[in-house]
Amino acid sequence: MLPANYAERVYAGILGKNIGVRLGAPVEPLQWTYERIRDVFGDSIHGYLRHYGIFGADDDSTGPAYFYRVLEEKDDPQMEDFARAWVDYVREGKGFFWWGGGGISPSHICYRMLASGQDVKVTRDTMLGDKKSDESVGGQIFVDYFGLAYPGNEKRAAEIGGRLAALTHVNEGLWGGMFMAAASAAAFDAKDTEEIVRRALATIPKDSDYARVTKAVMAFHKENPDCWQDCRAMLEKEWGYDRYSGICPMIPNAGVCIMALLYSGGNFCKGIEISAMAGWDTDCNAGNVGVILGVFEGLQGIDPCYRDPFHDVSILSGVSGDINICDMPTLACRIAKRGYELAGETVPEWLIRPDQGLYFDFELPGATHGFQVSRGFVLQIANSTARPYKGKRSLQVIFNRIQKGLDTRLYFKTFYTRPEFEDGRYSPVFAPKACPGQIFSMQLFMDQWTGAQPLRIRPYVRTAFDEKDYEGEDFVILNHQWNHLSFPLPQVDGGIISEVGLKVISDSVNTGEPSRDLGLFFLDEVRVSGPAAYPIDFGKCRLELGNLTPFAHNRGQWRAEDGKLHGSTNEDTTQIYTGAYEARDLIVSCDVTPVKEGAALMVRALGTLRHVLAGFTAPGKAGIRQGSRQGYATLCQVDFPWEAGRTYRLSAAAEGENVALFIDGKEVCRAKVGYDHGMFGLALPGNGEAVFEKMEVAER
Repeated sequence: MLPANYAERVYAGILGKNIGVRLGAPVEPLQWTYERIRDVFGDSIHGYLRHYGIFGADDDSTGPAYFYRVLEEKDDPQMEDFARAWVDYVREGKGFFWWGGGGISPSHICYRMLASGQDVKVTRDTMLGDKKSDESVGGQIFVDYFGLAYPGNEKRAAEIGGRLAALTHVNEGLWGGMFMAAASAAAFDAKDTEEIVRRALATIPKDSDYARVTKAVMAFHKENPDCWQDCRAMLEKEWGYDRYSGICPMIPNAGVCIMALLYSGGNFCKGIEISAMAGWDTDCNAGNVGVILGVFEGLQGIDPCYRDPFHDVSILSGVSGDINICDMPTLACRIAKRGYELAGETVPEWLIRPDQGLYFDFELPGATHGFQVSRGFVLQIANSTARPYKGKRSLQVIFNRIQKGLDTRLYFKTFYTRPEFEDGRYSPVFAPKACPGQIFSMQLFMDQWTGAQPLRIRPYVRTAFDEKDYEGEDFVILNHQWNHLSFPLPQVDGGIISEVGLKVISDSVNTGEPSRDLGLFFLDEVRVSGPAAYPIDFGKCRLELGNLTPFAHNRGQWRAEDGKLHGSTNEDTTQIYTGAYEARDLIVSCDVTPVKEGAALMVRALGTLRHVLAGFTAPGKAGIRQGSRQGYATLCQVDFPWEAGRTYRLSAAAEGENVALFIDGKEVCRAKVGYDHGMFGLALPGNGEAVFEKMEVAER
């Protein structure tokens, strides 16, 4: 039987991973030695070392969230499945992992070989000869969430984690992947951190250096249980960086992780703080330790000073701008649901979520699903058990002396822009998570204590860059009962919706205490759902981190000019992606002016390998092609003497597993593809060039 609080523990593990990475990131570079960290920040820390407005994407948080999706697609994923994902989820040369160069970065080496078509066995065998350094910590930083999906089953977690780690690492790097996945799984039912370490240790070879450094730390801790700094000195002397080549060798960092687990005594905050204070690869180590101790101690062990700044949102940097805005409670529910399935147990009904759109139910303790307020001195939000709609929890909003004319907003972000991030190292890109045509709805319970008039609640959306508000009508809210609110998201002149929420409006003019608005209301069952229908105005695209919003680029050159999108490539096929990853039936249309080789619309896009192209596939040809790791397969193709420089209206209609291509309103080709959902976008074949304008999307 899975633990009764299984989903909560998964949620704590995800929070722990992201908190640890955020804590350790500012002192990661090699210039931040253990001694410098100690001299600058003191003998102990509590709270973040650097106060980010929004913490940008990091490889340590991106990898686990994306690679876990392989386990959603297959019950028993093999190395080939992870090999596909290694390229599929990644924009070439941008984001996701460390592009450190051939012979230096295992991630880069692996990508280069897999993208060139080499098979998994060649990749694994070649790593020893191609890498010129010891195994790096990268073998263990992406595997954590496999342990979350196999609670208490460290052997199975190690097996799956090992298959991913084996793509990029052998020997010690591989053992690290197995160990950390196993430790995350063991943390669900272990009685203490020593048991976690022992159970994870049992999944790797006894004669490995990884096992030896683990046993060395365990032995030192047993004899010297009070001072982790003494253990750190032992690691420096006997297992330090000077003994290994490479930028971030596995063994010293493994020693720090084991040390932090044991000396934490199971305390989450102490564990991640030791990991950051100890130096070396601080974000990787604190992230691994954060998952394990988050699961072990649970949500109650995570200090609000670490949790609150996230607003429940983790920023990722894969190919999907939709997935890159990661709502951590929703991800926790997905993983927990999968954990029940893999264990052969009945999935609790509340964990079953809609495949499409946004759904916030606040059922996980403390979850806010990214909700924020514009004025914290008059609105305060908190997860509450006081007034749930039908579950156990809802979002409580206290309002305290709102006055007439005060802009007071309760909202969540659905798109981000570059100025919102201090750190853009991993080039996060985004697709809007709310679009015109969809319905924003919720249940709202009002408990207004004082005020001359009832509060007015007005739904709105705000667009990116120009920060223009599009408002709905005020809702009449009946006091002391649940009210259903529904607001069709309006057209926004081709812009991007970046914020969805409610304006809380008072008519009080502060003429006396009885007229002041005080009270609280509760939100539950918040949704953004239904088919979207909207244009994409290329004239409003902005170049941010090498991508034209709201697209994620993979190869090629793309620029917006005079309201048109110009694309070209002198290499392999180039694609740009946007839209929801789970988008189902839709029609994508665009005016396309091919210049050479061809041009296509893209639908059913699950990644840079798996997607469907519909359009001009070659000179004199039109058709539909489907991508995979083996390359493109032509599903259907017809003679079509398209002319360079002439503009055509292309439409790709995707319904279930069927895709149809229309040119100037006439169907010319139809094919069955292998999947029924995915992103959409535009693409060019190798050496292709084209101009695109008047793009429209209509979901059904």
